[in-house]
Amino acid sequence: MTEPAVHPYSSHAPVFTVGGRTDGRLGRDLLRLDIEEGPLGLRTLVAHLHPVGPDSDGSAESLSYLDGEPLDFGTRLTVTLGPPGGERRVFQGTVSGLEVTFAEGAAPHVTVFAEDALMRLRLAHSTVSYENTTDAGLAETVAGRHGLGSATDADGPTYPLVQQWDQSDLAFLRERALRVAAELWADADDVLHFATRDKRPGARLRLVQGNELIEAHCRADLAHQRAEVRMLGWDDQAAAEVDEAAGEDVVTAEATGGRSGPGIAARVYHGPRLTRSRRDAPVAGTGQAYARAEMLRRARGFVTVDGVTAGTPDLMPGAHLDLRRVGRPFEGDGYRVVRCRHSYDPSIGYRTAFRAERPEARS
Repeated sequence: MTEPAVHPYSSHAPVFTVGGRTDGRLGRDLLRLDIEEGPLGLRTLVAHLHPVGPDSDGSAESLSYLDGEPLDFGTRLTVTLGPPGGERRVFQGTVSGLEVTFAEGAAPHVTVFAEDALMRLRLAHSTVSYENTTDAGLAETVAGRHGLGSATDADGPTYPLVQQWDQSDLAFLRERALRVAAELWADADDVLHFATRDKRPGARLRLVQGNELIEAHCRADLAHQRAEVRMLGWDDQAAAEVDEAAGEDVVTAEATGGRSGPGIAARVYHGPRLTRSRRDAPVAGTGQAYARAEMLRRARGFVTVDGVTAGTPDLMPGAHLDLRRVGRPFEGDGYRVVRCRHSYDPSIGYRTAFRAERPEARS
């Protein structure tokens, strides 16, 4: 059941846990907090802190947060946001960067950078050959290499050989996810997930423009819509052409009765077609899987909403949205969140910016 988002959260400051223990100093000295994540993972944190505390004389030598206490490289950091009883852990990761800024006429500030468990994959570059595996199997192998658990749920072809050439493990898995319309993320238990959007869990939220939804920019755009996507290739072993296609039907399961982008494009522009050629398409089912993924990516982006709420900790990639009072083409459910940014500023409080998309416009 879709629940209305609680409003407002804006007066509730974040709670920081450092090394497993709540530390009130970070909340006290916080100037600005931003936590971001997209559909292909790596949740990041940037926190700006006032480093002149009660025990500091204001000199550079006595600034807080630059002496390894309580934050240092590798420190485990958790952030919780939301009202009492509605708190959510919106970030868990490790500190990877520290910065101090001095400017004329302004107080210095320290900036802390942190990322979730997928940072391990970003730092590792590999040249590896994988045999007789699927894209989900590749994710499991890479996760195991970094000591992470894995949970995969994405159908796709089995490849006799896949090669990773001097590429970070994160970039490699992101590329594989795009091929089969999968998404990538890490959870709080350091488990790497590789799953299609329909298998990704997410809260169900109702956002009403003028209430929980304080800003919204809604758009339906045919620029990238196609009635059909064809994937071409050549099978050396069979000495035969590979020609697979995907059409509007691939988004039928996600539609709820509105007008789809591919359907409108077919009527308005008389069936525009996108043709792609790939050298790695001869494996049975690969061309069809790649064509389907390309069609899904385009169709899902037909309707987009960039919005801001007064702080909604459940607004994460994968969340299901029901938008109200946003105009007939954009009204209703069927949206999935693909990107979010949770921000806290003591002057304006807690805000959540997001992008959601849907493959159809309502009549």
